[in-house]
Amino acid sequence: MNATPALTSPAGSGTSAAAHAPTAEDTANARSLMGGSPHMGTPAADGPANSAVHQGSSAALSAPATTDAGPGAGRQPLFAPYTSLGDYTRAVAGGRGPLPVFTGPRTDLLDGIALAEEVYSGLRTPEPCDTGVVAGGPLPAALTALIRPLARHWVDDPHDLPDAGSVLLVGAYAQLRADAVQHTLDAAHATGRPLSLLTGRDVHSLSWTAAKQYARVSADAPVGVLSELDTAAPAPQADVWLGAADVHRLDVRQIALGQVWRRVLFHGNGKDDQLNLGQFTLCGASPAAAAPGMPGPRCAYGLGCTKPQDKLIPARGIRAAELVLANCFSGALAGHAMYDPKYLILLDALDGPAQTVVATLTACDGQRPENLAWLTATTDAGSAAVAMNRQLRDINPYPAFVKAGLQSSGLGLSPPHSPDDTHNADAFESSGSPRSLNSPSPDSSYGSDGFPDPGGPYPPLHRLGARLSGLLDSGLLGPDYPLRPRLRALADTVLRDAVRTVARSAPDAGPALAAIAAETKSLDLALAHRFAKHHDDPVLAFPTYFGERSTATAPVALDTPCACGGRCAPTAVTAGYRRSPTPSRRCARAAATSPTLTPAPSNCA
Repeated sequence: MNATPALTSPAGSGTSAAAHAPTAEDTANARSLMGGSPHMGTPAADGPANSAVHQGSSAALSAPATTDAGPGAGRQPLFAPYTSLGDYTRAVAGGRGPLPVFTGPRTDLLDGIALAEEVYSGLRTPEPCDTGVVAGGPLPAALTALIRPLARHWVDDPHDLPDAGSVLLVGAYAQLRADAVQHTLDAAHATGRPLSLLTGRDVHSLSWTAAKQYARVSADAPVGVLSELDTAAPAPQADVWLGAADVHRLDVRQIALGQVWRRVLFHGNGKDDQLNLGQFTLCGASPAAAAPGMPGPRCAYGLGCTKPQDKLIPARGIRAAELVLANCFSGALAGHAMYDPKYLILLDALDGPAQTVVATLTACDGQRPENLAWLTATTDAGSAAVAMNRQLRDINPYPAFVKAGLQSSGLGLSPPHSPDDTHNADAFESSGSPRSLNSPSPDSSYGSDGFPDPGGPYPPLHRLGARLSGLLDSGLLGPDYPLRPRLRALADTVLRDAVRTVARSAPDAGPALAAIAAETKSLDLALAHRFAKHHDDPVLAFPTYFGERSTATAPVALDTPCACGGRCAPTAVTAGYRRSPTPSRRCARAAATSPTLTPAPSNCA
């Protein structure tokens, strides 16, 4: 049986919010952008599609009576679906009534429209991109009219895009093929330009994505992070935080589906069709028709899901204005995806209420620094995806995160409560979710660049990493050296957990750096004992070893970041030495000036 998870919200869950009717100014601004009259009236009924949404919900989405009302309660609907292209065209041209959506035969989109009425409280004037381009064939004229205000200037081909300004790529998913648009993504990433995709699984989903850009989420909806991989303390910028331990003891499905979110990030392992959160799974299986002959996951062949069926969380059921899918390949472009579009988690999310979905184009090693970059992103950053890619650039030189949809209406809003408030905690009290969301204060040993201060109580990570690289990766020590396993474990900790996660997340520094300092001291003592007992220890041969492999040249500037996190310059005596490129070779050569790990003067800037 094909396992498509139901969207029904858990009983007794949800967060109440005031019913905000659209203001006259909101309405006029949004309608003027669409090219229609600023007057808002009540549209004529358009068959079964409209009546389903005007009643508040489709059958599959009927929430229990105990669920609190969302922002859409007691006001005119914001969206109106149309099955006929002619009726849709007249609705766009007339500029009267709710935002039109061309659903055609896609009755499954009614579920997302019904949920969106609970997420958005009114209309907005979205900030347009500087330049837009439509990929693939022409779109219906009415849809083009709705999309045109989303960019200030339009070109006919991606190769005609100017060298500056934000970019909007428009097209159905099948039209945005990797071989056609990858160069545009790479160029935007290299120059730090914000880039957005406006897409969907077909023209109907694209119409739905376009309509959502004109909606505004309520400012009092919370921001959340749900991560299977982040083991550090909760960040104070999140109203709701579920870390690695929490996802294994709480009802993640209830928390994810039972809440209207302003912005929410899901972080875990996964691929095109799923994101893992312990026993729970954010699932991309859609009710949309499957493409003949396309591969799919187990459920596509009637084999059921590899995860518990009752713990599947449909991506299209997340009631959020901005949704982040921080796992590998969650936003793979056409031509790169593993499965039939029916199962792609990005497309399933776009069929739901989210106006902005941030996903990954390829394999991604995003960790806590990227989570915090998303949490603290501002409108000045251009987009949350730009902020996350900038943070990830030290290990991912290519674009990893991409944004589908324009800048979220939830970005830049300030909720009306202080960080110490327990806003939203009552909704999860029965599940045992922590009420305190404050993180420890930054460690005083940190410098202005976010890395540990060399004068602080902990070992400078740049120098320590350089020493470890010199011992492990230069060929000085053989594979059977007794202390190699401990040296490798410490090197991995410094690179992964310290240089990236701790040094870029100062509030988490204390315990991690204390553990690194203790292991460094223990390894120094072990090395000293070996030197006392074994006068032929290979570490003691470091002066001859590195000297024979070096030439005296003037220092040169390093134009790429070192894996230790900084930019390293060579010493005159070792500039010609070649070694494994994992950190910068200059960094490792400069490290080999002492047989122990105790910090000494370094060339790492």
